[in-house]
Amino acid sequence: MDVSALLAKLGPDLGFGGVAGAVVGYTAKKVTKLVALALGLVFIVIQALVYLNYVSVNWAAVQSGAEHLWSDAQGVTLADRAWAIVSANLPFGAAFAAGFALGFKLG
Repeated sequence: MDVSALLAKLGPDLGFGGVAGAVVGYTAKKVTKLVALALGLVFIVIQALVYLNYVSVNWAAVQSGAEHLWSDAQGVTLADRAWAIVSANLPFGAAFAAGFALGFKLG
C-alpha cells in the first residue's frame, strides 16, 4: 500500500482529532480545577457543620453511593466505557487522545 495514499486518507481524521482533543483537554483541565475547588469548599463547609454538631454525616453511605458512579451493575467501569468510545474510531481516537494530553498539559 502507498504510504502517501494512507496518510491522505487518515490526515483529516488525525488533524481534526488532534485539534479537537487539544481543545477538550485544555477546557477539561480548567473545568477540573473549578470542580476541585468547589468540592473542596463544600467538604470544608460540611466538616465545619459536623464539628459544630449541626449535622451528622454517614460517610459509609456516601462512599457506597460514590462507588456506583465508577462501575455499573455488570462491573463495567468508567474507564472501560471511555476506552470503548475512544477506540471506536482508532485514527481519530488516537489523535484525540494525544491532543487531549497536550491540551490538558498546557491548560
